[in-house]
Amino acid sequence: MTDRNLNFKNDALTIVVLQSDDRATIRWMGESDARNPGEFLNPIFSQLVKELQGLPIAVDFSALEYMNSATVSPLIKCVKSFDGAGSAVQVIFSDVDWQRTHVQCMRTIARTLKHVTIEVRPARKGA
Repeated sequence: MTDRNLNFKNDALTIVVLQSDDRATIRWMGESDARNPGEFLNPIFSQLVKELQGLPIAVDFSALEYMNSATVSPLIKCVKSFDGAGSAVQVIFSDVDWQRTHVQCMRTIARTLKHVTIEVRPARKGA
C-alpha cells in the first residue's frame, strides 16, 4: 500500500490530500475567503483530478470554519470533473449554520451527477 499526502495553503485555508492505493480524502481546514479563490484552487483541482482519477474520493469540509460564495464555483467545477472522470465522490459537510446553504447547493447539483453523494455529519463541539 502506498500512502501519499499533499498540503496546499493559501492565507487562512489549508487543503490536505490523503491518498492511498484505494481512496483519497481532500480535507479542507480554516477559512476560504479569497476574493478570487479559483486562481489558487483551479490548478490544484486540475492536478488532483488527473492524479486521483478512478479512486473513491471524500471531499471533507467538516473542519472548515468558513467558505465564501466565491469558493463555490471552483468547488462545483472540481466535483463535476471528478464525477466525469468516474470517481465516486462523497462530499462531507458539518451540521453548522453557515454550511447549510452550501449543503443545499451541493445536493441540488449532485442530483445531476452520477457518482456524487452528500453527507452531513454532526457538528463538533465548539463549532
